[in-house]
Amino acid sequence: MLARESQINETALRLNSAGPALSAHPRKKVLFVTKTDQYSGAERHLVELTRRVHECGVQLSILCVGDDVFSERLRSSQNVRVTRCKRPPESLWDWVRLFRDLRPNVVVFIYSWLWCFPSIAHMGAWLAGVQKLYAIQHLIPLPVPPQVKGRSIRDVLRRLIGKRARHMLGEIIRPNLWDKTICVSNAVREALIRDYCFPPKKTLTILNGVSLSEFAPSSSDGIAVRRKLGLRSDEFVLVSAARLSEHKGIDILLQAVARVLGGGIPCKCIILGDGPLRNRLLEQAQNLGLHGHVFFEGFQKDVLPYLQASSAFVLTSHMEGLPLSVLEAMACGLPCIVTDVGGNAEAITDRVHGLVVPVASVDAAACAILYLATHPQERAQMAQMARARACEVFDIENAMAEIRRVILS
Repeated sequence: MLARESQINETALRLNSAGPALSAHPRKKVLFVTKTDQYSGAERHLVELTRRVHECGVQLSILCVGDDVFSERLRSSQNVRVTRCKRPPESLWDWVRLFRDLRPNVVVFIYSWLWCFPSIAHMGAWLAGVQKLYAIQHLIPLPVPPQVKGRSIRDVLRRLIGKRARHMLGEIIRPNLWDKTICVSNAVREALIRDYCFPPKKTLTILNGVSLSEFAPSSSDGIAVRRKLGLRSDEFVLVSAARLSEHKGIDILLQAVARVLGGGIPCKCIILGDGPLRNRLLEQAQNLGLHGHVFFEGFQKDVLPYLQASSAFVLTSHMEGLPLSVLEAMACGLPCIVTDVGGNAEAITDRVHGLVVPVASVDAAACAILYLATHPQERAQMAQMARARACEVFDIENAMAEIRRVILS
């Protein structure tokens, strides 16, 4: 069992001296619980949320069960305390003591994927007397493993008390402990209800959003980025912002670009992101003869100049919730090529705001790239419609106000 003093370590305390003075009355304490080793969509979403929740006069904290990727990214004007577990809690009692030490009124678990936290984490918060429990689900879950078949005693026992049965029991208990589960797309919500028995009345969708003032088309057209990469102003340029991991399908994109180039159509592609597959993808690009056509620019804190330098956005992923990268591209007036997974098709209507293609299809991705590269008028119309849809549906202020209303009610 973890010692009381060693469970958490305060890594950052940000105070706004110009903010409202502390009153004699205790304020509501809101704790966000995260488990991550990277700064990606779910983490960016949380940073944006904290910027808006702290304005409501609550005491706001972030508990990092994994790495602390937040301290350096939080504004100094925010009243946000970041704490990190020195060692992950292992038992139910560890979780109970952890929440008793922090004493929040509201706990919000941030799920980058469905199994971020064990069921005992939520039971620990409940047993510690937390008044309100919420979860934000960012990624569509994998399908439920198939049930064991057969009539032998061993097969029957596996169905009743095997790994799958225990796993599903935990999945059924967990969402019933929460006051609400917030999903970033309807596809995520439907999968959780259908496959994991989440209670429909406790599960709602609040679509991801994007800053429409920050992400917008620019008359400069990303001149500086094009200059740096040696790209002419009239060249067709794709951009993809994604972690270089298996489920983002960058290997499909590279093959599709190679196929378009093989057909004699000029095409350049900028890839933003880093990850475990970087070296493998660099080698693949070299083997496909993509030197001078594909640019691996690594992780970028500011993707805006790259979006404004591009003609279209592409994301050939295998799994998604509702990716912020797509919404940012739409807000910048880019037509988007996306795979038909998660909430992608909730953002992009095929041949209206871009093109929706089947998962893992090099042929379909190549055809989509070819179409946008050779149909500038249609591409311009899609770009205009993409920006309009982002303004109409994906305003971050509306999304964050709705989340804030739910968790502070």
